[in-house]
Amino acid sequence: MHEVRERSFELTSAHLLFGAFVFSCAVAAVLIGSFPLAASIVTIFVFAGVHNVMEFRYFVARMPMRWGRSRLYYSVGIGGVVVLTAAYLTLYFASGNWLWGETGWAIYSAVWNTAFVLWIASMFWLRGRQRPKTDWTWAFPVAFIVAAIVWVFPLYWSLALVYIHPFIAMWFLERQIRRTKPEWLAAYHWCLASIPIFVAVLYFAFASQPNLPEDSNLFWRIAQHAGSQILPGISSHFLVATHVFLESIHYFVWILLIPLVDRRAIPWKLSEIPMFSGGGVLKRFVAAAFVFAIVIVALLWAGFSLDYTTTRDVYFAFAIGHVLAEFPFLIKML
Repeated sequence: MHEVRERSFELTSAHLLFGAFVFSCAVAAVLIGSFPLAASIVTIFVFAGVHNVMEFRYFVARMPMRWGRSRLYYSVGIGGVVVLTAAYLTLYFASGNWLWGETGWAIYSAVWNTAFVLWIASMFWLRGRQRPKTDWTWAFPVAFIVAAIVWVFPLYWSLALVYIHPFIAMWFLERQIRRTKPEWLAAYHWCLASIPIFVAVLYFAFASQPNLPEDSNLFWRIAQHAGSQILPGISSHFLVATHVFLESIHYFVWILLIPLVDRRAIPWKLSEIPMFSGGGVLKRFVAAAFVFAIVIVALLWAGFSLDYTTTRDVYFAFAIGHVLAEFPFLIKML
């Protein structure tokens, strides 16, 4: 009888996950589709910094105190994050400088993207070496094909990364559910299957609408970020609404769903972090890092309040660091 009741509870909780996810997506799609520019401004203001803290919390909890046989993997992973972030910031803040012509900027950008793709392939290969009877050398031929695409279609590649990034969080959640809440896995897959339906609804509702106004620098940047210049044949109303919708799910996953399925991701449970519970210098480092992260969030909110456009630009420039940091931990979970 006890087993029957327990299974019933698990089934009910899985159904609750699916129902809450679909309902939240439906409400978000209606609000974001109706007010895409306002939704973009509000979601970034409220959730951008907070979700970065939650990501940092999740990654720190999964960083082992001793790397052991994973030393090379983590060295390549973390080293790649640092080098690629520095190179990206150089590219970002130097663009428009008189030293950079359009051709030089395009080549530098393609080189950066090629290095990014090969870095990911290297981590797949190193991770495959750690798994018994696993050969992931196929990652390099795939990387070379993708690198060729990067050089031929650089703008479309950059835009694809903008829309793919939110799904990385969903992939993290899928891997985490497999480990800690396997009874939710089927329901979560149905949740993922519902996302293309909502995107299709947004398309049929707004793809033929007039473009959003770009009479301010902020509105122009929001539309450009969503791809209005690269895809001029599609209404920017649909593009912005879709981008904000996917990013909202991304925030929702990191801030709520991952802590819900993994107690080590609950913010106040610092004892679940190996480097913190070990004491000593590492404990002080982790504590200081969290204080620093909270201060950055407060500064972001202050910056958004004083000059939203400039703060938004600076945030998205430095946000490449957290985007890159996701890959070593995600590949390690495979």
